[in-house]
Amino acid sequence: MNKKINLIINKTGFVFCLLAGIALFLSEKFENNIVIHALLLAFVISMIFRENRKKFFENLDIEFSIELLLFVFVPFIIAYFDGGIDTRLDNYLLKYLIFFPFIFFIRSMKRVMIFLKVTLAGAIIVMFLATYNFIKDYKAWATPIGSYYPRITAILTVQDFANIMCIVLLFLISFLLFYKNEDKKKNRIIKIVLAVITILTLFLVIVNRSKMVYICLLPTIFYIALKKRKRYILAVFLVCVGGYFLLPSSISERMQYIVNYEKDPSSKLRIIFWKTGMEAFRQKPVLGWKWEDRKEFNLDYYEKIGVSKYVHENFLDKLSEWPIYYVHTHNTYLQFLLDFGIVGTLFFVIFFVSTFMKAVSINFSKNKENIDSRLVALEIGTKAALVAWVIQGVTDINLNNKYMIITSVILLFLLNYLWKEKIKLEKGQDENE
Repeated sequence: MNKKINLIINKTGFVFCLLAGIALFLSEKFENNIVIHALLLAFVISMIFRENRKKFFENLDIEFSIELLLFVFVPFIIAYFDGGIDTRLDNYLLKYLIFFPFIFFIRSMKRVMIFLKVTLAGAIIVMFLATYNFIKDYKAWATPIGSYYPRITAILTVQDFANIMCIVLLFLISFLLFYKNEDKKKNRIIKIVLAVITILTLFLVIVNRSKMVYICLLPTIFYIALKKRKRYILAVFLVCVGGYFLLPSSISERMQYIVNYEKDPSSKLRIIFWKTGMEAFRQKPVLGWKWEDRKEFNLDYYEKIGVSKYVHENFLDKLSEWPIYYVHTHNTYLQFLLDFGIVGTLFFVIFFVSTFMKAVSINFSKNKENIDSRLVALEIGTKAALVAWVIQGVTDINLNNKYMIITSVILLFLLNYLWKEKIKLEKGQDENE
């Protein structure tokens, strides 16, 4: 009886993992109000069984998990003792706890691949809708007015669409280049399907016109090319250079603002927010700011440096109903530093370094001829996606964004899975020796 109940719980948990992947693209409310709570509940119930606890700890890196928990909970402790939990806005760090159900309910390569396919299905639905929107609104997209460039998306906000589709694109390229199916006919079909989806994703990422996504794609695609063959780097470079000159002016003109940021309100505002944030940090470096105090400081500082009118006209007047925008730094790391000070950021840095070290320790691609190609593709895609997420955080507040936090949880889960497979492989080699 207990085995049947346990089986039902495990299958239910896996189903909610799949729903979490697809809902990332299709319904933020369903994801955050139902799926995440149900997934955590299924996980807690599953831990009642001793056998499940044993399997869970077999897949868990204890040190890494402790660092993750400290990164999640220390900011809440800081906020609690510095005015109360609600003195920091949009703190969604607790969503990182779904990392634990993920590593328990998705323990096999078969389940990992099912999860990736279902998540990709959600992405494809959004891509089809975005393509429809692009066709429908093409005239407005192709004729930007001044420095305002209409951008393409569906369901997601324009920047979340750009950031997440960039990460999807990196996984698609990785599997296109490194995955091999033993059945040649089946492998050919898979490659054709992957190529078509990759081209569609690349097209949508380009026409979305996110400057930061353009920037983060360069090192990550070069990294993937390097892993395939060193000589591919030159080919990628030539494609990028040639492709730039083939782009329509409505895209290439926006790209110039990466350098000429003073002429672009979105870029110039970021510089103002970063400058204001650094001054705020100097005022309260240890535990950070309560949001209402920082709102007042920011507004005063805008007046002091003579940019108040510019900030209001180009930003605050359009978004003033949401308090977060009064303290928005457009930088993940500066935002976290201002919210939780040096103390909170210390634990973030520890977790960040630990994640980096874990990623570096995994190197299936070094011996890709003798390793399951799925592991190689997964490794390279995960590493490239993590780098992209980090770069995207330079101009977005990823740790205050539900979509980007869940995206990072998925990446951390995949990294943990790869680490587990690495340990298994090393143990197998030791036993053979």
